[in-house]
Amino acid sequence: MLAPVNLLVIMALATAICLAVLGSLARSGVPGIREAVWANVLVIGSLFSFTLQASGGPAWISILLSNLLISAGYCLYYAGVCRFLGQDAPARLLAMGVALLMAAIALFWYVWPSTNIRIIAASLLHMLISLGLAAAIWRALPTVRSRYSYLFTFGIAVLATLGYALRIAVYATGVEDARALLQPTWWNVAFLTLGVMVMPSLTLGLIMMIHDRMLGDREREANTDFLTGLLTRKAWWREALRLHARAGRGGLPLTLLTVDIDYFKQINDVHGHAAGDAVLQHFARVVGGVLRAGDVVGRVGGEEFSVALPDTSLTQARQVAQRLMQALRETPCFYEGRMLTCTVSGGLAQCGMEESLESASRRADQALYAAKAGGRDCLVTAPPQGHGP
Repeated sequence: MLAPVNLLVIMALATAICLAVLGSLARSGVPGIREAVWANVLVIGSLFSFTLQASGGPAWISILLSNLLISAGYCLYYAGVCRFLGQDAPARLLAMGVALLMAAIALFWYVWPSTNIRIIAASLLHMLISLGLAAAIWRALPTVRSRYSYLFTFGIAVLATLGYALRIAVYATGVEDARALLQPTWWNVAFLTLGVMVMPSLTLGLIMMIHDRMLGDREREANTDFLTGLLTRKAWWREALRLHARAGRGGLPLTLLTVDIDYFKQINDVHGHAAGDAVLQHFARVVGGVLRAGDVVGRVGGEEFSVALPDTSLTQARQVAQRLMQALRETPCFYEGRMLTCTVSGGLAQCGMEESLESASRRADQALYAAKAGGRDCLVTAPPQGHGP
């Protein structure tokens, strides 16, 4: 049977390895990392303090300080995860829990010595922290991205909660009488083995969640036009292809709307490029307020935008486009005290049943060119596929 002291050393080394990986993310700007780093530092310190019990080290280090460090470490980890998830950690409640635990440990060491009660008290606090951690993660499960890293960390927190609950039951019912924490009894080794895995696994779970968030942030940056906040051309095309495939499977209509801001070059030449940027941002705000849930809009050129309208007939698409054009007429763009008129020309094309997205997009572009040639601030509908203008 592996000696409990050896298990503590293994846990300290495993925690140190996870700490090194976590520390490499410290400059990422992700909230909660600093708390988690210090949590691991405290836990490592507590583990080496615990090992002094085997050599008869001073009780204030091997018992009091070690319990203070590991409990504060778990609380800091919990606070860090809450901050990462955008939730408020019950800081006062955590501090009160640690203070009560330290009072109980001192009482049942110096006044009424009882290893069992000290173990029960520490396990109770750690069980409640693990339960709170599991609840915090469950509330924050993502709805769009993969849940894998969150469910992994949630599972570790639940496992820790159950382990601490079992530990309380074992020592409260007298199944095990631990005269010393580091005695090589079956229960001591079993619970220490579980403890060996908890903090490194929780830290690994946090690293996975951080990696998932950073990956999502980079994907959003790559898919989002930095000026308007709309999809980039590549991202819009990918979403439009998805809608096109869905329309083909379900026999539902898909209509494309391509719009171009009128006289945009003149705005840049007369008022400057900053004014042009303001007009682009104004358009993005207006279009966001007009389009329906499920419509997909992207900036596909300098002042050109494309909208994919799923489950939308040509008649319905005309209504959407006309609402957009009317909203732009009624809400001019204001830049540095000047009112800049912002109108658009648009082209509509409905995808044929066997038509590719590329073909429908070309027809929408041709309708847009016709709208601009027809005087701008107007909408032209492309003839069905296979028909002439």
